Amino acid sequence: MLLGILIHFIGSFVFVYYAIFLTAGTYWVVKNNDRDFQALTLMLYVVGLEVLFRMKSGGSLYDVGKYSIIYLCILGFSFKRISLKAWPYFLILLLFIPGIVLTVNTFFFEIDVRKKIMFNLLGPFSLAFASLYTYNKNITLNRLNELLYVMSGPLISILSVVVIYTPSNVTNIYENNSSNFANSGGFGPNQISVILGLGAFLFFIQFFFNRKEKLYSYVSLFLFFLFIYRGLITFSRGGMMTALAMVLVFCFMVYKLLNKEARSKFTGVFTMLFVLSIAAWMFTSYQTGGLIDKRYNNQDAAGRFKESKMSGREDIMETDLKFFYDNPVFGVGPGIGGMLRDEEGLTGVQAHSEPTRLLAEHGSFGLIILFLLVFVPIIKYFRSRQFHHIYFFPFLIFWGLTINHAATRIVAPGVLYALILLNVSIKNEEDEEDSVSGQ
Repeated sequence: MLLGILIHFIGSFVFVYYAIFLTAGTYWVVKNNDRDFQALTLMLYVVGLEVLFRMKSGGSLYDVGKYSIIYLCILGFSFKRISLKAWPYFLILLLFIPGIVLTVNTFFFEIDVRKKIMFNLLGPFSLAFASLYTYNKNITLNRLNELLYVMSGPLISILSVVVIYTPSNVTNIYENNSSNFANSGGFGPNQISVILGLGAFLFFIQFFFNRKEKLYSYVSLFLFFLFIYRGLITFSRGGMMTALAMVLVFCFMVYKLLNKEARSKFTGVFTMLFVLSIAAWMFTSYQTGGLIDKRYNNQDAAGRFKESKMSGREDIMETDLKFFYDNPVFGVGPGIGGMLRDEEGLTGVQAHSEPTRLLAEHGSFGLIILFLLVFVPIIKYFRSRQFHHIYFFPFLIFWGLTINHAATRIVAPGVLYALILLNVSIKNEEDEEDSVSGQ
């Protein structure tokens, strides 16, 4: 929280903090030879730090999160061997090369090729590197929970900036029910909604696993409520709907692992959190004069149903598919889709859907990349019988839904995707009961 307040009032402090973070982080990883996933710990910290820096750096640190992930992975490779079974992610990196060559050869003298390529491929590259780092690495469920808590710090800082920028009692800003920059800390509501939704999920599981610590439990409940409320009033639906899907799938997976007695206790906890979620929605509805209800019902402020159910993203996806049909082998090249959309009348519009972008800009190679990204972890999950990896499907859903409405703008979906490739173990039955039931 203090970091968020400090950065809000002294924006230039982000550069100092990043320098300290990178220097101290490098020393920490090297000193410990990355024995206890120090590099991964820092990667999870970067998930929130990236958006916080974007909010206050004036765009100069826009891609620093993705570069940081790649750097930390390379640093980690020095101490942790890459599994030979991770070859699909090497292949994914290679499959991007034809598209890069196409863009360079065709548009080298017409556009800033490096900028175009890196803007579109840094996200997929950081995912591939993170996946190479985590693939087949062994970790206990308790240790994974500890790593997830690391993300909460920067997320609270982002929440602090959002609250300071627009106090919750300012109701006159709700003039319509479109995505709201004013309630998103002055930054992109799509990205902020994703991060706040992730924060809601994290504090949901923190309450779930730490109910014995009463004070911590109450704080987690309060933050869970606050993340939901502030996420809803961004009026960007994608992040909050994704968070809801993650929570529901997580609860289903945990419920299946519990015995009869533990299921009864779990039902009580779930009911409490469900009621709190409803309360957050009702409070938001009151604060926005019912506009949030219309937003999620696909109505405008006047109550009229909108023709587009995806805020115009259908047009972008349709043009992407058209580019794919016209260029099925190599695609149009990374970064070129936006240029061609200008000719289609969608001026200045970037891709919001990573799957359709891959098809449009990489053709059949993009189709293979999608196939590998979806099926490699699923096949690994069932082959290794990782049924106690309770985060597998929630994080897979987070990745899949987020890249369909926010592409790979932020590193969060790529890093959480990499976590599903870990081999999660529970040491003994006692640990299993503690880890899964939270008792």
